[in-house]
Amino acid sequence: MIRNKNILNVLVPIIAVLLALLIGAGIIFYMGENPVKAYYYLFSGAFDGLTPIARTLLEATPLIFTGLAVLVAFKGGMFNIGAQGQMMMAGLTAAAIGGFVTNVFINNVFVILIVGGFAGFLWASIAGWLKAKLGVHEVISTIMLNYIAVSFEQYCLNYPLKAPGINPQTPAVTEAARLGKLLDVRVPLNYGFILALVAVFLVWFILEKTVLGYHIKAVGYNPSAAENNGINVKFIILLTLGISGFLAGLGGIERVLGGVGQYAYKTGLTATYGFDGIAVALLGKNTPIGALLAAILFAALRVGGRAMQFNTNVPSQMVIMIQAIIILLIAAENMIRTWLEKGSKGGAE
Repeated sequence: MIRNKNILNVLVPIIAVLLALLIGAGIIFYMGENPVKAYYYLFSGAFDGLTPIARTLLEATPLIFTGLAVLVAFKGGMFNIGAQGQMMMAGLTAAAIGGFVTNVFINNVFVILIVGGFAGFLWASIAGWLKAKLGVHEVISTIMLNYIAVSFEQYCLNYPLKAPGINPQTPAVTEAARLGKLLDVRVPLNYGFILALVAVFLVWFILEKTVLGYHIKAVGYNPSAAENNGINVKFIILLTLGISGFLAGLGGIERVLGGVGQYAYKTGLTATYGFDGIAVALLGKNTPIGALLAAILFAALRVGGRAMQFNTNVPSQMVIMIQAIIILLIAAENMIRTWLEKGSKGGAE
């Protein structure tokens, strides 16, 4: 019988992905298409060659940041649905500094990463303060803050930060504010991906090797017990959501400084990465390495889905269905765990 928790945590998401692909293959076959051919183009479109790999990693970069953001909040016993708004606020801050500030000591990539990330920190801290001081549930407050961020984004892009022209966007950031390209390909894969890998390591290190990480997890497990042991629960709640917002903010900054929108902030630049980070964290079982792998998987499905649609009659929306099935199976992980335990028990007998 499989009782090792670590083994089960690895097997459950793998089985969920395989089952989702199997169900997707059945749907494709029902549509009258060859699932083997469809999946060939799906995965070759994401990994067959330097340019497809660069495109996949570029798509994965903001998912890594938002997945880590949601993960940190989960560890603290909170559900951060506001990563989308935190990305927007940080991205707008980066675009404002990079496109309008002329001081060379401020208008550079390192300062913008810190200041922009701090904007995400402050935006998420509003929800942290409301929860710590007034008991407002973070799900409600972060959802409301998302709506405010969307409205603020539209105001900025159409009025104070608008570049000359009819399109609602900011001016391009200066050369000093840009993240350099990582590979010599047409895809703007930039050093934001390396920054995301560093963030994966730092999040793991903080959560597993520091006193702060212990406090975050202690508050997440049992706030009352943590407070009885001398932990400032209100401060940890505020700080945890702030760190979560900082990480999500880095995802928005990367979209601006990395050249995804021609080094400007445009409507729709942050897409739905903030919400997709929830799925990344769930599939990654709330571990930094798991979030990294889940982000690359979801990015590969999206990038490969376009190649699959181009070469077959299977629509790219099939990828969305597969992602949804994966999340449903992850949500029903107790069912998969029961299968594994019973199957291993039967094999032993």
